[in-house]
Amino acid sequence: MKKILLLICFLLCLMASAAVKPIDSQTIDLKPGWNLVTLERPVIATDAERFIALKPITLDATQKSYVFCSDKDKLKIGTGYWIFSKTAQTIELTRDQSQTTWETAGLNNGWTLVGVADNSTWMNQVTDIWQWLDGKFQKVSKEELKAGKAYFVR
Repeated sequence: MKKILLLICFLLCLMASAAVKPIDSQTIDLKPGWNLVTLERPVIATDAERFIALKPITLDATQKSYVFCSDKDKLKIGTGYWIFSKTAQTIELTRDQSQTTWETAGLNNGWTLVGVADNSTWMNQVTDIWQWLDGKFQKVSKEELKAGKAYFVR
């Protein structure tokens, strides 16, 4: 009887650990069309290049225009990026475990394109939050925010 209980405990622990999202990677699920995403933490150089290959576009508050991000060294954690995908695809990015601290994108005056990343603090400083979902913007509450997603906020 003890062996059976031990085996059941082992199997339950194994199933529970399989359901936990690994902390050493970030999964980005892209739907066909435009997607708003962010990097949750720094990623290894090769995966930063893979992200750049997706041709991410961000809002430049200084220029008040959208710009392509074409340099992996200019990627900013927590910045919102538009990515267009012709098909549904999943991108797995390996987090750079050697980076233990990083700067996370903050807010600008007016509207900001920002994402939910590790160490994000902007959530309690905004009054309006809009997500891009199914081809249109929809207002959401702070409780509906998801890590790895980006939002227009004010």
